[in-house]
Amino acid sequence: MVLIKVLRFFVLTFVLSYLAVWISNRPGTVRIVWQEYLVETNLIGVLLVFTLILFSLLLLIFIFSKIKNLPRNLSSAKKEKFLILGNESLDQLATNLFLGNKDSLEKDSLKLKKYFGNELFSTIILFNSALGNNNLSSAEKHLKTLKSIPKAKYISIRAEIMIPLKANNLDRAIELLSNAKKDYEGDIWISEKLARIYSQRQEWKLAWESVKSVDDRNNKDFNILKANLHAMSGNNVLESLKISDQSIYVTNEAIKQYIKIKDLDKAAKLVGKNWLKYNSLNVIDTFIKFEVINNADSLKRHKLLLKSLKKFSYSSDETKFALAQSAYEAKIWGESQKYLDEISRDNWDERVVNLYENISKKSEKISLPKVPENMKPIPQWYCQVCKARYVDWQFLCDECSSIDKIIWPKDESIKKRTNLLENPFRHFPKME
Repeated sequence: MVLIKVLRFFVLTFVLSYLAVWISNRPGTVRIVWQEYLVETNLIGVLLVFTLILFSLLLLIFIFSKIKNLPRNLSSAKKEKFLILGNESLDQLATNLFLGNKDSLEKDSLKLKKYFGNELFSTIILFNSALGNNNLSSAEKHLKTLKSIPKAKYISIRAEIMIPLKANNLDRAIELLSNAKKDYEGDIWISEKLARIYSQRQEWKLAWESVKSVDDRNNKDFNILKANLHAMSGNNVLESLKISDQSIYVTNEAIKQYIKIKDLDKAAKLVGKNWLKYNSLNVIDTFIKFEVINNADSLKRHKLLLKSLKKFSYSSDETKFALAQSAYEAKIWGESQKYLDEISRDNWDERVVNLYENISKKSEKISLPKVPENMKPIPQWYCQVCKARYVDWQFLCDECSSIDKIIWPKDESIKKRTNLLENPFRHFPKME
């Protein structure tokens, strides 16, 4: 490559030198007559003038192009500057989202809007920030912007619904949700929100009507909600079980139904199928206590329970306590004591002590052992949203009005659904 360039240079030099020698050997005269003017020069002079004119022309073209492209160049420079500043703002926004600095979100979003000109992204964040800070007037302003963006139709519908939900204007929320459901019949978010409001009003049939047409077999939590509402609206609980067998309420009610129709085997199988998942004594209590006829009936239920829980090797302390409770109901005092003694002393709670006391009252051979000093309280159901505690399961949280969010603390399925890392964006206002 270098060799070719060198050769070109020598060739060009040779040609120019040859032309210069040729012209100098032929000094002729060039005469230009224009009106009254006469210009005489040689060929070299003409070439010099021609070169000067050509150079001036090229200079003018260069200056003109620079002037012509000046706005474009300035715009490019501005875009490059805004790109740098926009990326810095985006980094800052991500940092504040991660750290939960909600007060900075609006400022960061306005910068993004300025530098990137992205109306949708920044407006969504601004809307969420305003809603999270209970600034409904500001949220309304950002909602108008969302409505003006064609591709944000669905988002703007949800955003409009969220404002009356935030203000607890349930009648307006029902109106907006009902209208939205006409266009988005199968939308889970819209259906769930509508069902939630009707559930708060204990209008169970309307709540069920809100969700029954939605079919998403992969959404476990929503199907649990459907099963609960199906049962609570007065439908056959065994049919509810077909919608989802993951609901502790439906499972418990189905056990009752099997007992009513004298099918203890299916009731026991249902307990065994769901025990490891829930670890809730609620289903055990139902099985061993619901509509018991006599002690023979209790003994039969205890044997069936032993068979159903055998596959778990009676491993967990909660399982041991469940069997102790069942043996107690069957009046097998010694067996009940055996299971209680197998429970780790570190896991003793008031339930264990109370059952031990009851056994000791029934049998003179059994006495209450020394109670651990740091005994745990009785486990209680709690709301996943507001952490309110309850003695019994209920569908609706009295404190925060959440539906289907009350769980048993020893529920194994909850552990499986819990992420190892806490959501870094947990501080960001949710569109719910």
